[in-house]
Amino acid sequence: MKVQELLEKIAWQENELYNLYKLGETFAVYETPRLAEHFNWLASEELRHRNTVQTFIKEKTLENSAVIDHLDALSLEPYLTDERVEPEDLEDLILEALIREKHSYELYQKLSEVLDGSLSQIFRMMSQEELKHAYRLKIMYETVHR
Repeated sequence: MKVQELLEKIAWQENELYNLYKLGETFAVYETPRLAEHFNWLASEELRHRNTVQTFIKEKTLENSAVIDHLDALSLEPYLTDERVEPEDLEDLILEALIREKHSYELYQKLSEVLDGSLSQIFRMMSQEELKHAYRLKIMYETVHR
């Protein structure tokens, strides 16, 4: 796998999470209105992540980085095998989002460990944001699951 392919897959995954959260916002409006704002915030976060990754693609930021030497050792399969989902309800949607946030956290954490300088910091920050998303999702799940 090439760095550009990896980044394109990451951008796709971030877009999938964005779409999932927009669907969650729609579900929430009808099922649990107080969660709609949370889904909207999560969607905006994923959109920002996607835009960051798309900038990396456009500017070929990681093209000559240390990631090239570590692509095979990063164990990216769980992240790269996520596919489009069609949750039946809010509970399923939140559970699927939790899995994807975990995968994103792990991927960004790995990337932050093999990169240096500001790129490392950007991926570390993104990994921490994924943890915040997962925490918020857990609270939302408790609200829905009661």
